[in-house]
Amino acid sequence: MMEVRNIQKRFGKQEVLKGINMEVAKGEVVTLLGPSGSGKTTFLRCLNFLERADEGSIVLGETETIVNKANAKEILAHQRQTAMVFQNFALFQNKTARENIVMPLLLTKNKTKQEAYELADVLLEQVGLSERQDFYPSQLSGGQQQRIGIARALALNPKVILFDEPTSALDPELVGQTLTLLRDIAETGATMVLVTHEMKFAYEVSDKIIFMENGQVVEQGTPKEVFEQTKEERTKAFLTRFTNQMAR
Repeated sequence: MMEVRNIQKRFGKQEVLKGINMEVAKGEVVTLLGPSGSGKTTFLRCLNFLERADEGSIVLGETETIVNKANAKEILAHQRQTAMVFQNFALFQNKTARENIVMPLLLTKNKTKQEAYELADVLLEQVGLSERQDFYPSQLSGGQQQRIGIARALALNPKVILFDEPTSALDPELVGQTLTLLRDIAETGATMVLVTHEMKFAYEVSDKIIFMENGQVVEQGTPKEVFEQTKEERTKAFLTRFTNQMAR
């Protein structure tokens, strides 16, 4: 489904990603863990060309894109097969919840207005916000805004959905609602790459865990392998909080 080869990224003289490799099978949930500043969000943004990596390639389906040589047409084709859910929601503030889902369908999927609105209504029901369809983002809670962001991503029917810490901006009581929705999406067989600090959730939902630090992959494997059969001391140190989460 997706194979990432030797992704490198620098900001000036600072080397943020130092040759990241990753494979994601169809229907797989891959979770990126690591301390702040380890390069997880930058890596995720490189996967969707929101940041252009300096070296490496991304294979998505049958197409390989060389990141430092891709032209605008190739980048657009790649982006249309992925969708990003942001930690700060990134909704259009002057559009209603329903319109936020409809707009990308009209702009990138060549849907008719009727098709776009019908699909938006289905997804609004799926995320439990049908009654808020005509509300603007400022009239919605953080959790509701995030659910609209997720619905917008699902509407695009991407090959891979990228989630950048989707619960980090939410009040604690709203985190559970969003995690439940993400769990439901995973159970439909969606292919997901997720950055999160919710380690209990990562353990329960992920097919593969990748632990990153200082722009490198330190350790990867199944949740059981990474959490219970940890090989690297840096991973062990980071995961000490997991025991506390599980004990709650």
